[in-house]
Amino acid sequence: MQDQDFDVEAYIKMRLTEISDTDERNVAKEVLLKGLLPAVRALEECYRSLEERIRGEVEIPGSRFAVYTIAIRKKDYDPTNRTWFPVCREDVQEGTGCRRIYFRGSAREKRDFEKASCFSAMDTEGNTLRIGIRRSEDYRGAIESLYRLFVYNRIPWRTVNTGDVERFYDVYPLDEESGVEGCMDGWSLSFGEWEGLVDQDRILLWNLEPFSFRCMKFMVPCLDGKHYEHELNLGDYDPDSGYMVEGNEDILSIRYEKDRILMTSFQETFEDWRAWRFNGHPDMESHGYGGRVLGNAGKENFAGHLAERYGQGIHSRTEIFRIVEGLGVEEWVRLVDCQVRERERDGSFQADMNRFIREEIFPMETRRVLEFTFERQGGTEACVEDMLRYAISQVQLLLDEYKCVGILI
Repeated sequence: MQDQDFDVEAYIKMRLTEISDTDERNVAKEVLLKGLLPAVRALEECYRSLEERIRGEVEIPGSRFAVYTIAIRKKDYDPTNRTWFPVCREDVQEGTGCRRIYFRGSAREKRDFEKASCFSAMDTEGNTLRIGIRRSEDYRGAIESLYRLFVYNRIPWRTVNTGDVERFYDVYPLDEESGVEGCMDGWSLSFGEWEGLVDQDRILLWNLEPFSFRCMKFMVPCLDGKHYEHELNLGDYDPDSGYMVEGNEDILSIRYEKDRILMTSFQETFEDWRAWRFNGHPDMESHGYGGRVLGNAGKENFAGHLAERYGQGIHSRTEIFRIVEGLGVEEWVRLVDCQVRERERDGSFQADMNRFIREEIFPMETRRVLEFTFERQGGTEACVEDMLRYAISQVQLLLDEYKCVGILI
């Protein structure tokens, strides 16, 4: 094949010389050089523009969209720290009446805690009332919304370590006659035998910051005269952070290019479209921010990159071990074995940190069990269990043919 581009004009002129009749040659010349050739040139320009557009799209590293969470005391929240933000804004607002607690126990203790029928509280007037607990739907819903944001922006999803998310519970009154559901400010809560494992003043922060932007330019419609391409110039923001655009009914598609995000819309102008910034270097210097940070950045390696980027199948134990190694959990747990079983054993840990992703094609109940055996390395029992569940949850995303479970030794 010739390296040089095919010259249509030269080819037409050469073939015209083969027409001996002068009148026929003049007609052919008029049709081909003045009619066909401009159409070919326009088509070539369209292909060239498409090629540049495809080349302009960039592959965003998954680590750019790492998600970190930290549970801190509410009184330690520092609004001047612009790298950590409340998962729920209501947590730092006064008078919302929302009460959440944080449970520090192991998986077994959490199950027993949730089974407790009720606890007690004393309201501001000295009345003793019954209260119940339930998993914090606000926090769990925030993670599910984050997953939809990744899907909308066509960024590969990485399991978010929800170890702290799942330790938060909403408190609510059980007595209907109290008439104060959702308003428990100033109440004194009592959790009996679990008191030593319950923190009543914790809130959850993450490294995601929402912000609004608007159309800043006079827009010219695309070639079809119907669509407009709007731009979010990332050069105006922190270059070390990742950015995603939140979907709305006006945005038809999103495309990433170097230092900008392009959004196609029927709207010529807009305002208050939302985007999210993923801060890549959370600042831990604020007072009270010294607790454990749960993140999913992991360590970049070739096996993990292929599996996430191209949906590459996992074919060997070595690949599985390398993927788990890349998650960066070796400080707490170490994978020592994996084997296929017909059914899971009692006491197995579930890959449940992505429970909002529906397994509709290959239901879990129809799969064989792939059991991962982890060895404790360090940290509290609760932290070790959270890291194990995070590891198998991420591997589960890459394995459609098995149900992943974990055993701790």
